[in-house]
Amino acid sequence: MIGLAIPMLNEEGNVELVLNEICTVLSQESYSYRIAAVNNGSSDETGRIISDLARKNKNIIPIHLETNQGYGGGILQGMKELEKSEPTVLGWMWGDGQISPQILPKLYESCTAGADIAKATRVLRHDGRKRKLISSTYARTMKWMGIETKDVNGCPKLFSLSAWRELELDAMDWFLDAQAILKAKSEGMYIAHHPVTMKKRIHGKSKVNWGTVAEFSLNMFKWKWISK
Repeated sequence: MIGLAIPMLNEEGNVELVLNEICTVLSQESYSYRIAAVNNGSSDETGRIISDLARKNKNIIPIHLETNQGYGGGILQGMKELEKSEPTVLGWMWGDGQISPQILPKLYESCTAGADIAKATRVLRHDGRKRKLISSTYARTMKWMGIETKDVNGCPKLFSLSAWRELELDAMDWFLDAQAILKAKSEGMYIAHHPVTMKKRIHGKSKVNWGTVAEFSLNMFKWKWISK
């Protein structure tokens, strides 16, 4: 079984398309699956749409958080629910529709073949100049701190169940993606990378901004010089 947590904050224009596309891809592969669709404190119709889809598809687990729990907090709530089903592989994917779910079978197969983590690495991007600049700032920050990795924030990220439990991730904010990779590297885990194209966002606005850069940089500083 594959389990996916999808955090969504004010994504009413993307919810139905994103969840239906994921379900179609996984069904075509004949995978048993569960999707934890997390309404992370949305103020629009995101929650209602998630509930409607869950009534039609029992593989979708609706999770409604009254207040936003942060990017990482929303994902961790979804992952906690998914663990109850003991999936072979579990992980998370964004709810903005910018990465095609067609990459999921490749990531899943990498994990079932022995990878501890399989992640998407964005090699071509159509997400705007600001987002590209922010991502390059992430990369420079990590390189400056002596940490080499490919697109640390790239998603989807899938984990073998044993790797997920060993990592014990707890970052409630945008540091969760980096925390996963940093802890995996420190434990000597095998990370498989698969190239993807990041499409232009069609509906809604990106939640990534310069505030997330400051947050990320502070967390990197704590990881490098305080938490050790």
